[in-house]
Amino acid sequence: MVYSYQCSSSSYTGRMTRSRTDCSLLLSCFALFVLAGCASQKPVTLMPTPVLYEEQVIEPFSHVAKPLQTPLTQVFYATNRAHREHDAQRPYGNGVDDELHLGQAWVRIGWPDARWDDVVDLSLFNPPDSDVPITLEAITHWDSLIHRSSENAVDWREESHRRFVSDINYELAHHPDKEIMVYVHGTKTGFVPAIAMAGEIDHFAGKDFVGVAFAWPAHENIISYLVGIDVRRAQHSSEALRDLIKLLAAETDATRINLLCWSAGGRVTSKALDELRRNHPDLDRHQLRERYRLGSVVFAAADVELDRFLERLPSASDLAQEVIVTVTDGDVALNAARMYMRGEVRIGTQDAEAAELEFIRSHHMENVEIIDVSHGHEARGFDITGHHYWYRHPWNASDIILLMRTDLGPERRGLLNAETENLWYFPADYPLRVRDSARSVLAEDWAMPPEDEGGDGAVSKSDD
Repeated sequence: MVYSYQCSSSSYTGRMTRSRTDCSLLLSCFALFVLAGCASQKPVTLMPTPVLYEEQVIEPFSHVAKPLQTPLTQVFYATNRAHREHDAQRPYGNGVDDELHLGQAWVRIGWPDARWDDVVDLSLFNPPDSDVPITLEAITHWDSLIHRSSENAVDWREESHRRFVSDINYELAHHPDKEIMVYVHGTKTGFVPAIAMAGEIDHFAGKDFVGVAFAWPAHENIISYLVGIDVRRAQHSSEALRDLIKLLAAETDATRINLLCWSAGGRVTSKALDELRRNHPDLDRHQLRERYRLGSVVFAAADVELDRFLERLPSASDLAQEVIVTVTDGDVALNAARMYMRGEVRIGTQDAEAAELEFIRSHHMENVEIIDVSHGHEARGFDITGHHYWYRHPWNASDIILLMRTDLGPERRGLLNAETENLWYFPADYPLRVRDSARSVLAEDWAMPPEDEGGDGAVSKSDD
C-alpha cells in the first residue's frame, strides 16, 4: 500500500520533551544547551551561497533540465523511525521501529510563491544571515516495509523493494551523475530536517545525483543524547543503515554510493561499515569495493570517541574509495559532549588529529584524509569553527558539494597539503582554486540544459 501526503509549506519546528533526571544533571544539560546553542529545534533554512559559486565563475543551475526547473527537490529516504500514519506534518515521529520504512519526499526551497528563477537567485546570492526556508512539500510512504528475519538476514518485502529500487534507477538514468549520496544526520534532528539537508546538498550540486536521507530515530532535544538514550539509538540504527547500503548496492544502477554523516551520525555510519566489513571476512578490499561500490565516506564534525572510531576505521578504509574526516579547533558542541558524556576526545576535534594521523600512517591507509579546517587560519585571516561549519561556512560547503558531485581528490578540489601526509587544509586563495577546478571539470556539463527535456546528459567522472 502507498500513502501520499501533501504537506503544509510552513517550516517544521520540533517539540522539546523533558527527561526525568536529577537536578544536577539537568543543570549540566542546561549548560550544554547554552554552550552549543541548542535551546530549541530551529526551522530549516538555506545554507549561505558556497564560495564556489560567488562571482558567477560557474553556475550550477543553467544546465538543469526543464522538468527539474522547479523549487521542489526530490529526496528518497529510509528510516527506522515509527510511522505516524495520519500526520502529514510529522510523518515519522521519534519512536523506534524495527522495520526500515522506505519512501520519497519533495522539499521546497524558498517561500510558497517562489518560482524557479527566484530559487536560483536565492541560491546564488544568499548571505549567511538569511532566512530562506526549506520545507517538506509532499511525501510518499510505501506501506510494505523491510524487516529483519535474523541477525544477518533481511527479507525485502516485494512492493516496497520494487518501488524504491525502480524509482531510484529511473532517476539515475535521467541524472547526469549516476551516483547516490546517502546523508546520515546527527542528534537533535527530526525526520523533516534530515530530508531537507539531503535535498539542499543535491540542489546545490545542480540536482545532478540522487539523494537518499537515512533518518534514524534521534529525539529533537539534546537531553536524550546526553543521558545516553540517543547514543543507544544511534548504535542500534547501524543495522538499518547497513541494510540500506546492501539494498542500494545490490539492486540499484548507481556507479558509486557516497556517504555523508554529521555529528552523531558518525556513530551510526562507522558502526554500520564495521559490521558490514566483518560480515565478509573472506573478501579483500578490492572485492568489497566491487560489491558495495562505496565512493567517498565523509565524517563531518563527527561525534565519535577516538578509540572507538580507530577500531572501526580499517573497515571503512577497506570498503570505501576514500574516507574523509573533518576537524576544527573550535567545535564547542564536541568539546562539551566530551565534558558531559565523558570518554575520549571526539574525532571531529583538533585534539584527535595527531592520533588519527599516526594511526592512518601506521596502518598504511592511503585513502584516508584529514581535513583540518582551522589549519592555516593565520594566513586566511579567519578560522572555521562551530558544529555546523561543514555546510554553514561557504568554503567548507563548497568542498562537500564539489566532492559529492565530482569525486575529485583534495588537491583538485582546491585544498593544499599541510606538508604532512594525509592532512589537508583550506589555503588563503581557496576561492580562486576551487572555482578554477570546478570550471575545468564542470563548465562544459553545466553550460546549458540538454535538448532532451528528460535531462539524460551523461557526465564523465574524475578518475581521482
